[in-house]
Amino acid sequence: MPKVAIYCRLSIEDRDKTSGDNSASIQNQKSMLRDYCHERDWEIYDIYIDDGYSGIDRSRPEFNRMLRDCEIRNVDIVLCKDQSRFSRDTVVIEQFINDKFLEWGIRFIGVADNADTDSESYSTMRLFTSAYNEMYVKDISAKIRRTLAYKREQGQFIGSFAPYGYLIDPNDKHRLIVDEKTAPVVRLIFDMYISGEGYRKIVRKLNSEGIVSPSEYKRRNGSKYVNFNADSSSSKGLWTQSTIARMLANEVYTGTLVQGKSHHISYKNKKRKKVEQADWVRIPDAHEAIIDMETWRRSQERFNSHTRVGKRSYELSPLSGKVRCACCGRPMKRSVYYNKAKTIRYYGLQCAAYKSGAMNCSNTKTISGMVLEKHILDELNTIIEQYCRSDEISIADIHSEHMKELQRRFFALEEKCKTARDRLLRMYKDKLDGIVSDEDYSIFRQSLSDEENNVSEQLAKVASQIEDCRKRCDNIEEQKALIEKYTHFDKLDRSVADEFIDFVEIGMTGENGEREIHIHWKI
Repeated sequence: MPKVAIYCRLSIEDRDKTSGDNSASIQNQKSMLRDYCHERDWEIYDIYIDDGYSGIDRSRPEFNRMLRDCEIRNVDIVLCKDQSRFSRDTVVIEQFINDKFLEWGIRFIGVADNADTDSESYSTMRLFTSAYNEMYVKDISAKIRRTLAYKREQGQFIGSFAPYGYLIDPNDKHRLIVDEKTAPVVRLIFDMYISGEGYRKIVRKLNSEGIVSPSEYKRRNGSKYVNFNADSSSSKGLWTQSTIARMLANEVYTGTLVQGKSHHISYKNKKRKKVEQADWVRIPDAHEAIIDMETWRRSQERFNSHTRVGKRSYELSPLSGKVRCACCGRPMKRSVYYNKAKTIRYYGLQCAAYKSGAMNCSNTKTISGMVLEKHILDELNTIIEQYCRSDEISIADIHSEHMKELQRRFFALEEKCKTARDRLLRMYKDKLDGIVSDEDYSIFRQSLSDEENNVSEQLAKVASQIEDCRKRCDNIEEQKALIEKYTHFDKLDRSVADEFIDFVEIGMTGENGEREIHIHWKI
């Protein structure tokens, strides 16, 4: 008896239509597919449901859980209402239904559209159906973008969550109203800032008075808001300096609605891309202001005066982004200072929990950047002396293994390219025999030609790498001299750090006065 994985999906757009088409609902999908299995005496292994996810989204949690069960052969059949429930992405359809499922011995069935990988006719229509489904998503995405752009230009708020200090009007979800509970906090922050107080003092005051952070305030009031950019202090209700900085730069508190600061890269890629400030949509007097324009002007004068300028301010530390606190996991933030003559630059690193003002980590002491760099250099040179002596390294063996790996990749790509050409030839024969229409063939040909071109580009790249490796094999003596040159480092620069260091953890100071330093090497 085959084991069946039932997969149901409903996007937000589909959910809006369920009143007119109840067959699209999750409950009805489940009922239909259960009955389909019971009629055939098939065993239901599990039911996987992604509610509110687009068919173009590759990060669907239940979809990926189902694929993991497929890979380990827990199921024999994947059953959906139709192919579009499984995915509307042509690449995903080809990757799994036409490739991985065949490799894993899994049959795919779409009940409503008669999709069945055991049917010969399905292989002919699969690409056409998936191309149509993907075009549908692209069209819906374009319509949504146009609608949102129109609403922005009309001064309608289109965010899911109101900025701190405001609420979404219960009578009009596209309008902001002042939150009388939090607006005084916003005014306090701006007043303290223009009176000369720094971020840290503002943070200390808010935390000492027990005022919860914006994300925690939303959570306590039943919001599902999640700030993925915040550190763990935000989840504990504490303010941080970065939160204060964002609020002081937010023009919304003057009554001006500013939207369109970023957008999705494409309908397939949900990562966001920043928009140039000149292209933001700004609508003055869109809602009631919390602060007056004079307060805003004074705050921005001070805010902009603190903007770092000059080459020295942007000098990148060799360990930038690589050092974190061993106690709480937060980044270690850098502070730069100079001697009295301003001729020698020093820097220290301190846990962000203290540096940001949250101060909820016991690892508060600063570590000298010079001390840390020296410690790392000493350990790196020790490793090199122990394991990378030039007379103990067989460079020929290293290059030989690399050459074999490149050749394996080259032969695999050649086979893939040949397969694409064979599929295109078979499709052309089907067109001549009248099995596939000219229109369908054009769609298939374009898809297969794109695949062949992509593989050809990879082949050219690997061939170039093989040639480079062959040249290195011919110059082993030069390679030995290069290794001898780098058997000892005198200075830690960015290139060395990127080459050898994954990240560094800084712990507490021990009883002997020495700081705990844990280096996680890439080697």
